[in-house]
Amino acid sequence: MHVVPPPGAARALPPGQREVPELPVMHYGRVPTFRPERWTLVVEGATRDGERHVLDYEAFCALPTTPVRADLHCASRWSVLDNEWEGVLARDLVEAHPPAGDVTCALVYAEYGYSATVRLEDLTAPGAVLATSRGGRPLTPEHGFPVRLVLPQLYSWKGPKWFRGWEYLTEVKRGFWEDRGYHAVGDCWRQERYAYQEAEEPGRG
Repeated sequence: MHVVPPPGAARALPPGQREVPELPVMHYGRVPTFRPERWTLVVEGATRDGERHVLDYEAFCALPTTPVRADLHCASRWSVLDNEWEGVLARDLVEAHPPAGDVTCALVYAEYGYSATVRLEDLTAPGAVLATSRGGRPLTPEHGFPVRLVLPQLYSWKGPKWFRGWEYLTEVKRGFWEDRGYHAVGDCWRQERYAYQEAEEPGRG
């Protein structure tokens, strides 16, 4: 099992966070209806081979999975510790369908056009997982079934529920919340919540 410890003290919370016992249900919009015959996961944009890669639900379910124990931190200041996720490691999908050499980040996206800006180094970090289960049970629709992207080092808006793929980028595009004033990186340990902080952080964003 991959275990993603926080930096510093073993059970430290990121600055400004409080622990809650259960994972809240929070999302923008309604819960989508899952239709396996129509569902696809796409890796596109500046791929190394120039191709758009599409996996149907059967092909995605055939990929190897890995258990990951990792915390989840929301920008609204709650954290749920020691979630036991299982799914496809994001870096495995990156290795299967790699980006071009000048790619710096990806626009990850989900149902209803939701998207988030994610650096390539965060997408390939240990513990970044396309989660299909939590606590040994399949995700519920409210928590992102069939797939949610979990990026433990970032605020949870960076890892969308109802995940559908990503677009490799050579220039930064801002996703749903980034376009509404949120930070392009979203590192929870640096409290990177808002876009105005980017100007205060040379070399970040």
